[in-house]
Amino acid sequence: MEIAGKSREDITEEEIEFLKESYTSMGGLLPKGFNGGAFFTPTHVAEFIWRVLAPLLPEKPKVLEPSVGSGIFLEHAPADSEITALELDEVSAKVTSLIHPQANVIQGDAILHAAENIYDVVIGNPPYGETVNIPHEGNPQFSEWVTLKRAKTKKDDQPYWRGKSEGVFIEHAIKCAKPGGYIAFVLPKGIAFNSQLKKVRELLHDNCWQIGTVLLPGETFQHVGTTIETQILIVRKVTPNARKIKSAQTKWRGLRNGAQLDDFNGEFFEGQMPAYFAKVTDIGFDKDGNKTDKWGDGLTQLDELADDFNDDLVRPNLYPHVPSWTGKGDNESFFFENMNGESEGAQDARMTYGDGPQRWNELTLGAGVEVEWNGEEYSTMDYDGYTQEEAAELLGLAGKPGVNNLVKRAVLRTAESEGFEVEARVEWNEAVFGRWREHISR
Repeated sequence: MEIAGKSREDITEEEIEFLKESYTSMGGLLPKGFNGGAFFTPTHVAEFIWRVLAPLLPEKPKVLEPSVGSGIFLEHAPADSEITALELDEVSAKVTSLIHPQANVIQGDAILHAAENIYDVVIGNPPYGETVNIPHEGNPQFSEWVTLKRAKTKKDDQPYWRGKSEGVFIEHAIKCAKPGGYIAFVLPKGIAFNSQLKKVRELLHDNCWQIGTVLLPGETFQHVGTTIETQILIVRKVTPNARKIKSAQTKWRGLRNGAQLDDFNGEFFEGQMPAYFAKVTDIGFDKDGNKTDKWGDGLTQLDELADDFNDDLVRPNLYPHVPSWTGKGDNESFFFENMNGESEGAQDARMTYGDGPQRWNELTLGAGVEVEWNGEEYSTMDYDGYTQEEAAELLGLAGKPGVNNLVKRAVLRTAESEGFEVEARVEWNEAVFGRWREHISR
């Protein structure tokens, strides 16, 4: 491309404006919007992810985009973000650096970007179905990675570290995110059940809380000539003191088709809320690219879903359904919908939400219990607006049998927002719901 071939000082402001108008997530100046396994992301998908994440982030968040492409995720990032953007393709990196001068755009192999425990957010649409080959020589650090194996290519006899791109990028993201930081990726649907990616699911289970999984229809990437089904996965990297504990709910009955758990042995990190799932049935355009905005306001189902993601620990009116992984997968698969739309939660969501967007929760640590406080009963799913004094008093309740982790998290959240320094430890008693020991000090 002629403009990208010029030196920076020879590029005019008019040419930069041309790039901004032409180099878009809908394909732009790259043929069919496709480059080495990376499908350029529709604008409203990137905007939705940032609408979910932005309220959760600190001021001046450190952001990593490891496969920046056209830079669509940079376009909607908070204005005060400190952005590092990585891109293998030289032309894409040059153009993105011109369009987004606020970002530090680095051209090169993203996996070689060594910055562990740094970023508040790792975000993007990493390449799918590609083979990552990294020279073995000079890179001994990859011997500890679970997604890369030592191998040789057919072209030469030199050893490489090799792995599937989607798995390698997830492991890289987990390493780069700081404890408590977020990872938001657009991923192929097959990551939920592909046996070759079992270790990737285990990585997520061993390092992250699930925040939400949003299933996207095949039309999402019709602009690049594919109907591959994808999903948005949003997770949070656990803090060092977080421990896995067993679910308080060993028995549970679903709402449909006789779904029932008699010996639920799920294990999750402390503080894991019920797993949230949503299915978008209309992405805003059909397979031919025609708009499907029936109300004429430019909004899509993603705009409706954005309101589900707030600071509440449990979304209102979403019953925790029998987890889909108990029928088709293993515990580490709880991040994903595992029954191809036939799980109890997915079926109930179709009945409840009709044309969509459909959403449901799946059981993790518990289903909420009633507690008595000041002569009144309160649900552990209802915890808005505690004062400092109320938070301190509720800590006493949180140490009693029958009060699950939802109370504990609600109290800690309020205490932290009120300026307390909080240290939390959990002793789990498998015979009862659990006993929480909390300490709050100024």
